[in-house]
Amino acid sequence: MIPSAAQIRAARGLLGWSRAELATRANVSTKTVQSLEDGLVSPRASTLEALGRVLAEGGVLFLAPGQEGGEGVRRSSSRS
Repeated sequence: MIPSAAQIRAARGLLGWSRAELATRANVSTKTVQSLEDGLVSPRASTLEALGRVLAEGGVLFLAPGQEGGEGVRRSSSRS
């Protein structure tokens, strides 16, 4: 699943990561993360996938619309 900008922002907050930390982990610029989260750009699917991948590796599950009440994020039960 490719996460939305809102899910990326929420996942980052759930993990307590700064924009800079997420950007470093995903190998993108902090400006890219900021612009995406602020809705200033239409990001490439590859950028969303990279951000989603590192957030998932950090212990976040992305919920699709219609899944468990709607689009969102939650902590993975397999992570502490």
